[in-house]
Amino acid sequence: MIKYFDRKLNMIYSSKLALAKENYEKNSAEILAEHPMLAQAVKQRKKLQMELSRNNALKKPTDALQAQLDDIKSQISQYVKDHDIRLSQNYSCVKCKDTGYINSAPCECYIKEYKKLLRENLSLSPLAQFTFKDNTFAASDAPQAKGMNKLYEIMQKNVCENFANCKWNNFMLSGASGVGKTALATALADGLVRRGISALYLTAFELVGVFLDKHTHKSTRMSSLYDYVLECEMLIVDNLGTEPIYKNVTLEYLYSTIEKRMAQNKKTLLCTQLGAQALAQRYGETFLSKFADKRYSLSVGYITGDNLRK
Repeated sequence: MIKYFDRKLNMIYSSKLALAKENYEKNSAEILAEHPMLAQAVKQRKKLQMELSRNNALKKPTDALQAQLDDIKSQISQYVKDHDIRLSQNYSCVKCKDTGYINSAPCECYIKEYKKLLRENLSLSPLAQFTFKDNTFAASDAPQAKGMNKLYEIMQKNVCENFANCKWNNFMLSGASGVGKTALATALADGLVRRGISALYLTAFELVGVFLDKHTHKSTRMSSLYDYVLECEMLIVDNLGTEPIYKNVTLEYLYSTIEKRMAQNKKTLLCTQLGAQALAQRYGETFLSKFADKRYSLSVGYITGDNLRK
């Protein structure tokens, strides 16, 4: 789990605990109103506890007070038992008691909340619900079917299911419009999030919007998203090459972002309709080499075939 969502998760579980406490106090007040004798005993217990704490602080004798407190606790326990009264807190998760952790390990409910945040922050715009199961290239007669089906297998088995041990950090999918690049990218994003791996899908146009707002210090959702651009475990940038080139922003921030992500061992996938020569002209040979070095990158040749969008 990445730290980007720590603050949101802390707020979620603080709210859960506050609600549980509120419900407990409301339930307790109702029960005590129905049982005056119990209410008086609880009031006496609280008084004795305060006196005991005071005496401890002042280093005064506490034996008599402790005996009285033990006696009143016994009376309360017996009364509750005799009248079948239940004063348990109503936690939304009884396993972790709304703390999010069990013996320092994330509870199932915490992981569920984390995955929910991953899904909510997957993209600036709604994505098509496309998954690995929706891959139909195995039964397709399109010219690109065999190659794309192989790519699906690689992305699912070697990247998604073996993310922690995947040797590649940079990925480049270049090909003609409609051959299936975006569908594969969204399937990968979906698969990663399902496994609790943070992924961010942005078009190149959206990414430059994030860069621009960050550069101009605008306090917008897009400018604040820059931290997630750097921290997410998989950044997917679609339609690279269609974004506007702003002086001192587009290329500079793109280069810096890729460098920072590589330094932190983060993974980045670029999808583009541009070929190698056009990419080199637009972004430079040095940038292109970061996605062509087979030691840490997976880059396939230019994908051609049928336009599946038609």
